[in-house]
Amino acid sequence: MRTPLILLLTLLLTGCVISSPQKALYKAEYPHRQDIRQQNVYRFMTKPVTPSGERYWGSGDLAQQFYVIDDKASVVELRFNYPGKSLHVTSLDTQNHVLKERTFILLQESAAKPSNKDIDYFFLTKEGELKTSWRSCIPDMSVGCSWGGHKLFITRNTDLAVQYESGGAYLLFLVFPAYGSKKYLEIFPKASGG
Repeated sequence: MRTPLILLLTLLLTGCVISSPQKALYKAEYPHRQDIRQQNVYRFMTKPVTPSGERYWGSGDLAQQFYVIDDKASVVELRFNYPGKSLHVTSLDTQNHVLKERTFILLQESAAKPSNKDIDYFFLTKEGELKTSWRSCIPDMSVGCSWGGHKLFITRNTDLAVQYESGGAYLLFLVFPAYGSKKYLEIFPKASGG
């Protein structure tokens, strides 16, 4: 009698949360994406067409996503050197003056992350998308892992879509399982000259 009661309590106290408010937009855009390697230079506005409504790294500001943040930034330019496996990112003001610059290395999707944490990089997938990811498993009063990352792709209208995903699975107090996942999508419109 005790075992079914414990099992019932565990099931009742188990937590699971999944959130994906822009799922319809993602399903409309992702199947029609373009390979980012079709061009060497892209320019996008720093503000999304529709903000996701959440706060996370890069939300509402494309310059933040690429670490070229400046209050005057209105455009982000992506300049790819595919043979050299690099991406040079520049934030520009309304007069096209350079504000900040940063260079990332482009890794193959199957490559290992650089051991040097100071190296800026993106994974370039076979499908022509840019990705970042992270994972953390830190034991404390609970056991579990959290993960997340960004997926960047070119939409059918040559805009830049940025999907942020994060989640976690835990065993709270070593008794109660919990799982959470959320995904947000923002689309940054193409700027003139891109």
